[in-house]
Amino acid sequence: MTSGVADPGAVAPARGPIARLVSWFMALPFRKAIWLAPLAWTLHEAEEWNINEFESAHFVDPGYFARIDHPVLWLGLAQVALQGALWTALTAWPKNPRFAAFLTLPFFVVLSFGNVLAHIYYVGYFRGYTPGFLTAALLLGPVVLGLTYRAVREKLIPWWYAAILYFLAVPGLVSTVQSKDHLPPFLQSLQLRAIHNAEVILGRTSPPPDPH
Repeated sequence: MTSGVADPGAVAPARGPIARLVSWFMALPFRKAIWLAPLAWTLHEAEEWNINEFESAHFVDPGYFARIDHPVLWLGLAQVALQGALWTALTAWPKNPRFAAFLTLPFFVVLSFGNVLAHIYYVGYFRGYTPGFLTAALLLGPVVLGLTYRAVREKLIPWWYAAILYFLAVPGLVSTVQSKDHLPPFLQSLQLRAIHNAEVILGRTSPPPDPH
């Protein structure tokens, strides 16, 4: 019969790697944890290193696919990754973590998490892997959700503010679903600007990003 007193010599069961990772993330100061978002965003963009080939094979050409070779694509992806890092640098530098939570999260919830939803949808729509899906589903999505959870739990932002941000990510998904095998208009606009900037950097002749 046991006495109900814990054995001081007993060894606590070892925690798994996921539990240790979650504990590390939750213990990290929020102003440091927020930098996991641009890191995950950058790794996600890196996984899309050949996404032009996938888009050419699965989407109707919006009129600029021929302009995208690897130098243009990689410079375009670098631009997107840099935007996430610069946004974080500009909004997370104050010592007050509330400032970082209020101003850094909108970029990564509305844009980045919205992109995660699009990747998940495309995997189902095309019934196969899409470049960027693995980092979107296994890294970027969990990081953004984790940061949001911490921001609300630590009372850095109110729950309704987080709800608004995720609600703002929905129209992009709706546009993605409605566009079917066409790239959604907002994505075409983003890609045209990135292509134009890349061509300028490469010294190529480049039409204006918005022909209208």
